[in-house]
Amino acid sequence: MISIPAPVIAFLLLGPVGFVATLALFILLSYVLYSYSGKILLKWYKAKKVGSLENLAVKAGVVTPDMYMFDHHLPMIFTAGTRGKFDIAVSSGAMGLFDASELEVMLAREIGHILNNDVPMNTMVALFAGSLASVSTFALWGALLGGFGQDYDPAPRFIRFLGMGLVAVPSALIAQLALSPSREIMVDAVSVELTKEPKLLADTLEYMQKYVGHYPMSLNPGHAHLFPLNLLSMEEFYDMHLSLFNTHPDVDIRVKQIMSKVN
Repeated sequence: MISIPAPVIAFLLLGPVGFVATLALFILLSYVLYSYSGKILLKWYKAKKVGSLENLAVKAGVVTPDMYMFDHHLPMIFTAGTRGKFDIAVSSGAMGLFDASELEVMLAREIGHILNNDVPMNTMVALFAGSLASVSTFALWGALLGGFGQDYDPAPRFIRFLGMGLVAVPSALIAQLALSPSREIMVDAVSVELTKEPKLLADTLEYMQKYVGHYPMSLNPGHAHLFPLNLLSMEEFYDMHLSLFNTHPDVDIRVKQIMSKVN
């Protein structure tokens, strides 16, 4: 939809040749973005390949995803990719927080996203919503470089707040319209099916929720939907926009759904 006016303008200014050239350029750019959006997200987090996730993939009957690791204190796990090639990225915080069995049930959820064909949409939403949400970070750095003090001082924080105010609604709207909260409940069910560990999954989600509540949030809100639960927290006035980006059902609701599968 965004690309339609540019070819029209090119037609008015340059005629049919300009229209065709501009339209071809936008089609090419769209194809490149779609094809490489997963790799772009992995580069965003400076993730490094460490192996593959064969056993769970074979159980689920999906193509084996590569596994990546990246440095972040929050326990973050996400799957990115399009066109049938998917990669699962795990943060250093998740590796430190979860033991082997807990990590397995969380990785099984990511396999569920692949099985349910959630990943291409999740990836594209993260790319576009995350890019829009980055405007607030640019505003903060612009304020700091402009001599407004440290990042915790009122002036740069308020400038960042104003920047987010401009982009929060369109950025969050992309996520809210494109993604259904039910996808998380569905992949919880896939994890239970693959691992046969409903109580462990429920306990791990609750443990993760309690853990992230004790640590400061440093996360692009346009990427919030990628992770197993909502990692965004409103700690002060400057965080008021973050509630717009939550596309996850409450953990309590998910735990009840999971435990309902216990015999």
